Amino acid sequence: GMNASYKLLYVPALIPFVITVLIAIPVFSMSASNVKGIFSSSLKQVRNPFIALIGALIMVNLMLVGGDESMVKIIGRSFAHATGEYWTIFASYLGAVGAFFSGSNTVSNLTFGSVQLSTAEITGLSASLVLALQSAGGAMGNMVCINNIVAVNSVLGIENQEGAIIKKTVVPMFIYGIIAAIVALTVIPLFFNV
Repeated sequence: GMNASYKLLYVPALIPFVITVLIAIPVFSMSASNVKGIFSSSLKQVRNPFIALIGALIMVNLMLVGGDESMVKIIGRSFAHATGEYWTIFASYLGAVGAFFSGSNTVSNLTFGSVQLSTAEITGLSASLVLALQSAGGAMGNMVCINNIVAVNSVLGIENQEGAIIKKTVVPMFIYGIIAAIVALTVIPLFFNV
């Protein structure tokens, strides 16, 4: 048995954006044709990002199905056995992969946070440190996230440049991950008991 729910008031765009737009229509005395034109052009701009995001969210939900035998848990056990105590070096990159696929640091944390936690528990690493690296990795992944790149291209009117943009942002993302690992292994232990 699987089920899903959707909490409309938790959607961050609803209250600040949609309600503000609806209030702005009468405040600025906009005509029906102006409103129609604005909504039409906006829908055209969000079509491609919406399609990319739906696919990513379906993948994320599928990975969470199965409890202890879900893909997320199996991946965590595999990472723990493959890297052992060196998981700290790679933890941020898993967060980056999650954000790359899902388009969101939050969704990356929801999806791979349990992987990071199980890996930390199995390897004996600090769960707080590994989860912090997961979150930093989610920020890294937003640099190369196809959903974000498609969205920005859509807003700017750029077509067919997604690959070129990813090639330019992947190098800083890897450097960011190296810095995160160095800080986690050297600086954090100096100030905190992890």
